[in-house]
Amino acid sequence: MTAELPLPVKKDPRYKDRLVEIVDREDIPLELRDSPIEALIMRLNFGWPVMQSNSPQLLISTCIEFRFSLPMPRMNSYVIRRASGRLVGSEFTIGYCMAQGVNHVAMIGHNDCGMTRAFQHAPRLVDSYVNQGWSRKSAQEFVDKNLQRYHMQDELEALQTEYIRLKALFKKLVIAPLFVSLYDSRLYLPKFYVEGLNQSSFASYNVPDEMIEKL
Repeated sequence: MTAELPLPVKKDPRYKDRLVEIVDREDIPLELRDSPIEALIMRLNFGWPVMQSNSPQLLISTCIEFRFSLPMPRMNSYVIRRASGRLVGSEFTIGYCMAQGVNHVAMIGHNDCGMTRAFQHAPRLVDSYVNQGWSRKSAQEFVDKNLQRYHMQDELEALQTEYIRLKALFKKLVIAPLFVSLYDSRLYLPKFYVEGLNQSSFASYNVPDEMIEKL
């Protein structure tokens, strides 16, 4: 069966009123101007060149989705690709990138994410592990545990929740939640971010030890 691209996000009622188009540089929030995140946006939406560097300044987190490819050259950014694109379980990796000088994180969600249908795939997931020699009991328990971690009801709501969680943990990082349309690989800004859920919301927040212990 051939995979099909979904509708453009601005034509899909699930997303069209919840995203802000980036049609020129003036649509990029001031806090992202002249930053590695702006360079990423200009690259994907307008084809601008990006520079290689021996000291990357950006960490990009996105989904494993095979219908989306990052058009970034080597020696530019750190990249994490995992189911759902969320960084739960990757906090040590974030710390490593920060230790290398990274101060900017781009979280890229997308439409028509398979993780919104993860429970539908559960039986096949279990079978795939059993086929590798796992007991069915262990496979079922593993799948049940991780479905809770990776499943999402709504891509934009999950992006917002993860943005809030990461800003609570890494308040000095510049984190930008972005949303890519699989139809044409253009980036959009979520309205929740544009309308005020920005970096300053967490400026005076101290990270509780209890939150760190749960990672």
